[in-house]
Amino acid sequence: MEGGTSPAFSPSQHPAYHPTIAQTMADSSTLYNCDFNDEDEQILLDFASLPPHQKHYQCGWVESDNVCGVLVPGESFSVHLREAHGVVGNDKTQFTCRWVGCGLQMNKESVGRHVAETHLSYTYPCTNCGEVFSRKNTLNRHVRKKHPSV
Repeated sequence: MEGGTSPAFSPSQHPAYHPTIAQTMADSSTLYNCDFNDEDEQILLDFASLPPHQKHYQCGWVESDNVCGVLVPGESFSVHLREAHGVVGNDKTQFTCRWVGCGLQMNKESVGRHVAETHLSYTYPCTNCGEVFSRKNTLNRHVRKKHPSV
């Protein structure tokens, strides 16, 4: 990585990428994909069932009145925020979330978690009872307390 930029990422590199579905979703004039079939449905179901950190999300960070818009794997979002948007410094450095429509003030240590929970809507469902959590550590604590024998 030269100059502190992230390597280029193409959505087609993702195992759940399907060009027909991606184009249909990107083309707002297409209201319905007439070519949608059982294989397409399975691809969508497989993508929906991926854990949040394995899905890809469009970055909504605003700089100079421009939305970033880069498609980033969830597991790399903190790296993207650091390298592309300068979310760096000591953990107690004050930051303003520059996600579209946000503006919340927080410590730098909270920015990645805030983006994941608030803007990317990460959720972690309990496979035992179906209760849904916004943080993985809260899910883990729930499993230890409510389902200790599992």
